Amino acid sequence: MEQGNEVESYARNLFLGGIEVSTTGKHAVEDTVRLMAEHIPVIFQATFIVDGFIVRNDALKWNPETNLWDLYEVKGTNSMRLDQKERDHVTDIAFQASVMRHARVPLGHCYLVHLNKEYVRAGDLDIESLFSIDDVTDAVNVRIPEIEPKMEAAKEYLNRVTEPPGGCECVYSTRRNHCTTFQYSNGHVPEYSVHDISRIHKTKLANLIEQNIFALDGVDPELHQLSEKQGNQVRAHQTQKPVIDADEISQFLESLQFPLYFFDYEAYAPAIPAFNGYSPYKFIPFQFSLHILREPGGELEHVEFLHEEFSDPSEAVALKLREIYSEGSVIVWHETFEKTFINANIAQRLPHHAEFFEKFNGAMADLEKLFVAQHYIHHGFRGRTSIKNVLPVLAPGFSYAELEIHEGGQASNEWWRMIAPITSLEEKKEIAKNLKEYCGLDTKAMYAIWKHLFALVNQIVEMPSGASTELSKSSKV
Repeated sequence: MEQGNEVESYARNLFLGGIEVSTTGKHAVEDTVRLMAEHIPVIFQATFIVDGFIVRNDALKWNPETNLWDLYEVKGTNSMRLDQKERDHVTDIAFQASVMRHARVPLGHCYLVHLNKEYVRAGDLDIESLFSIDDVTDAVNVRIPEIEPKMEAAKEYLNRVTEPPGGCECVYSTRRNHCTTFQYSNGHVPEYSVHDISRIHKTKLANLIEQNIFALDGVDPELHQLSEKQGNQVRAHQTQKPVIDADEISQFLESLQFPLYFFDYEAYAPAIPAFNGYSPYKFIPFQFSLHILREPGGELEHVEFLHEEFSDPSEAVALKLREIYSEGSVIVWHETFEKTFINANIAQRLPHHAEFFEKFNGAMADLEKLFVAQHYIHHGFRGRTSIKNVLPVLAPGFSYAELEIHEGGQASNEWWRMIAPITSLEEKKEIAKNLKEYCGLDTKAMYAIWKHLFALVNQIVEMPSGASTELSKSSKV
């Protein structure tokens, strides 16, 4: 939301002579009417309230050639996002246009203003090149009759005294697409339910819901035509038994070359490019952590880097990594982020480091792939493979709960706050300490998982939670 506000503030530079409506409610409507009567060139936050609906425009521009007001909606995305019907930008603009027409606003064209993903900063920001402006009038006109009945239905629903029984429509959506009040509205759905089945298609999910099957215990993988991986997830829950392919895990571990470097980046992707060579939402690698194991049973070493100035960290990151790494396997979790979003982009911006990053990327081994491929299945993972789902099961002693920073998005925002000129020196020091603790735990967590797997295939570890285990020596679980 903060980045969206920042994008809007920069986009206002596209419009000359604009005045903002800073009041709210009916006073904002009165101010809007007054400014429109004066034919102010551009009105920011023009406000209209009709029949229970309210809109505030990003920019309303007077067109003297047509004697109409053109509507501009600013979005902090780098695309038009027209592939998500009813959640795309056109629906947003169509809602505004509908309300404004009912308010008898002489509305002209509708435009979507969004970031230009092809823009690369070189010196001062070029606002004209930073943004793209697309005429979406025709698409808006098609969408209005589609959404107006839904607007009325939403208003009727919100004005009810009591919530209708039976839950909300989110019951037909997967867990990540649930509304924030899902558990309140759907108290009959278990915390871990059919909605958590990995990559379940909406048709299969709807079939289970229509049969009143919400708990995984009621799912028959064959009868309900689940995929092999989905079936494995469900059976792991039903039996409460981990299933492990020791051969595949062993082959993966044997492919690693010592010394082992457990590696993780933290990065920030600002909407507005902060430094030269960056486009909108390109990642700035501001921190990394390395836990190094030079031989089996050796002492674990830790090296960390945190950029604490308002400048591009790329050169400093490259130099520090070159100082540390010469050979051995670089163990990561979800290698696409490190390889594609960070290293490839550093190499592109700094071609004199391209050869090193090609070697560094070539040495990467993705620990997560063992769990994605289901060579290790545990009901405690709940069908997910993020390190925060795997770690508590395989290394219960590790926890992010007591840290001030708990996840990557928070780390990114805290770094941006740390390097801001208005942040006090005391705050900067506290943020730096918290960032180092968080990133360091990520790489130590990878080491803990590797250590568990190494001990497991050498038959010197007990299974998590004391559960019985199925060990498979074939490549199939």
